[in-house]
Order: sequence, then structure tokens, then C-alpha cells
Amino acid sequence: MEIKMLLVYVLLMLTSGITDLWIFFRISQVAASKKNILSLGAVVLLLPILCVGVIELATFLEILFFVFYFRKSKEKDVAIGSILIVGVVDSIVDILASILAELLFIEDAIYLNLLVQIIVLIFTVFIIEIFHKYFYSDLISENHKVFIGLLFYLYVSTTLTIIFYRQTRKVTSLSIFFTIFVLIQVVFAVATYGELINIQKHLLKKSQQDKLIKEQKQLQEYTRYLEESEDELRAFRHDYRNMFNSLKISAQEGDTKELIQKLDEYTKTNLNAKAFEKYRDVNHIKVKSLKSIIIAKLTEMYGSKIPYNFECRDDITKIPNNINELDLVRIIGISCDNAIEESKALLKQNKKAHIEIMISSNEDGEFEYEIQNKRRDSEISLKQIQQRGYSTKKSHSGMGLANINSIKNKYENMTISYEIPKGYFDFYLVIEPEELINS
Repeated sequence: MEIKMLLVYVLLMLTSGITDLWIFFRISQVAASKKNILSLGAVVLLLPILCVGVIELATFLEILFFVFYFRKSKEKDVAIGSILIVGVVDSIVDILASILAELLFIEDAIYLNLLVQIIVLIFTVFIIEIFHKYFYSDLISENHKVFIGLLFYLYVSTTLTIIFYRQTRKVTSLSIFFTIFVLIQVVFAVATYGELINIQKHLLKKSQQDKLIKEQKQLQEYTRYLEESEDELRAFRHDYRNMFNSLKISAQEGDTKELIQKLDEYTKTNLNAKAFEKYRDVNHIKVKSLKSIIIAKLTEMYGSKIPYNFECRDDITKIPNNINELDLVRIIGISCDNAIEESKALLKQNKKAHIEIMISSNEDGEFEYEIQNKRRDSEISLKQIQQRGYSTKKSHSGMGLANINSIKNKYENMTISYEIPKGYFDFYLVIEPEELINS
């Protein structure tokens, strides 16, 4: 009989261990490499067997090992959150199995008890399969530390509950009360977390509204710029005849010095050359979303006193049909932000900064975008800068170029290249018409 019980126990621990491992990899999305499977699998499968009769201790040691194993990994927080979910699931499975075994009076029936445990595990796998994406999104969100704290609280609460059941070994009024109390605490914690997310969504909406207001102000400034430029040109056209008559006399008399001096004085007095260049060629962009992001970034460059040149000689009336406008706007925004950040860093070091931007579209519908900026003197690896998490800035997520590559991978007709000639960084994007790709 004892041998049968031991075999059932070992079988149950193996089934539970394999399930734990599957839940961890499913939620965390950590690479299921041979090293990870062997290292983590050995711990998950052996600890419950070594800690015979003390399942909670095995789970606790399991969590400690996972924390230690991923302590230097970029996926540390996701891994910790995922193993805490495994710990919570294990406790809930034990609680449900214990309650069902008591209610169905099958505690002494070894195989029926095993069957109940397996049924609960199957149900758990089904639930995890449905919700694993939501768990993962919470573990990589801005609130991931709060979410991990909530998971730790749930782990402690559920573990205390199952320990209480193990001590009483039966369903009593006290155990029911304790379980209900813990459940209320769990619901309260989950509700509090949900309310936090709702508040942040509200703040995000407000932030988006503020961004729209800012963009509207930039568009108003662009409109005012056009009006002022038009007024200056109208004034110039009105009196240019008188000016040239005056210059003509100077030229006929051979007084070139006076001619140049008069031209210079007129330019300084009547024409703000720098202001004229502020939004040059932007009028050729007819796609509203593109025009908006370009105006926003040129305004930021102008306000930050970053020398720049923007060129768009062709009328951009549309982009290739299969390209999502917002994806293109994100790419342009990220590349401009990178160039602006680098230029600001150069200016802080009292070094020269400069940004060149070009947008064009030909008759075939091919779209081109290029941005080049001066950079600091440092070694840059093209492979490294495109990796998720890489950044030259402290306390920065380094997701920019990795996000650009993620967007690019969605489109077969989009090509992006990077070059790092001496002292510069060059970003080049080409979108070919979809019909050319398919032909």
C-alpha cells in the first residue's frame, strides 16, 4: 500500500512539475532553450520529490532558485512574476483538490485522489492558455512592479491557506471562514490593481489630449509662419523695384562695395533668412499625419537651436497602400527623436550638431525617407544598436531601433538600412509600391 502511495505521489509530483514548467514558459515567453529546460526542469521535478510531505517548502525553494537563476537576466522581472504565478497556481490547485477530496469523501481513495488532482491541473492549464497573454502584458507594463507585488501577496495568502488546510485536514467552519477571508483579500487586491490601471488609462488619455493640443499649437505656428512669410514676400515684391533702381545706379557707377553693403542691409532688415528655412518644403507633404510629425520635429529642432535642413521637392500625396500611416509616423518619430537626442548631447559638449532630413516619392509610388545627423566620437555596432534594450543613455529602455525593426518586419516592401560614416549616423528607409513586389 505504501509503495502504491509513493508511486502515486511521485506521478503526481512529476505531472505537477511538468505543468509548472509549461506555465512558466507560456507566461514568461522566456526562450525554452536546452539549458533553460534542463536547469529549471531538474529543480521543478526534483524539489517536490526531495521535500516529501512539505510541498509548500518545495514551491518556496523553487521560487528562490528561479529568482537566483534570472537575477542578471534582462527578463528578470518577467521571470520572477511568472514563477510567482506558478506558486499561486500550485496553492490554488492544492486548495481546490483538497476541498473536492473532502466534499466527495475520496481522501483515502488513492487513485481517485490522483484523478481529482489531474482534473484540477487540466482545468488550470486551460485557464492559463486563455489568460497567459494578459499576464505577460501586465508583467512588461509600466506597472509590472505593482503587479509582481500583488502576485507575491497572493502567493503568501494562498500558501497560508493551504498550510491551514494541511493542519486541519478537514473542512470546518473556521477553515471556510479563513478561506472566504483570504478570497475577499484577494478580490480587494485585484480590484485595487484594476482601479490603478483605470486611473493610469485616464491619465494617458489626458496625456494624449495634451499631445493633440501641442500638435494643434504647432500647426497654428506653421500657419502663422506661412502668413508671415507671405506678408514678407508681398512687401518684398512691393518695393523691390525701388530697391533695384537704387542698386542699378550703384552698379552703373561701378561701386560694387556699396552695392553689396545695400543688399546685406536690406536682407538683415527685411528678410529673416533663418525663419524662412524653418518649415521649408513642408508644404509639399499632403498626407496630414506625416505633415504633422514633420512639423512637430522641425519645431523641436528649431526650438532647441539645432541646425537642420529639411528637403521635400516632390508632392507627397499618398504612401503605398499596404503601409499603415501610424507605423510610418512611428518610424519617422523614433528616428527624429534619436537624431535630436544625439544633437542635444553634442551641443552640451559645445560641439557642432546638424541634422539632414529628406523625403521623396517618385511617379511609380516609391517612398523614400532619410535622416542623417552628426554624432559623438564613439564606436557604434550596427548589430548592437538594433537589439532590444540597447541604449547609450542612462535609465533608458533602448527600445527605439528595435521597435523600428519590429514594424519593418510587418512589411515585405519596406527596406531600412543604417550607416555610420565617420562623425555621422545615417538612417535610410525605402517603401516600394506593393504591386512591384508582387509582380
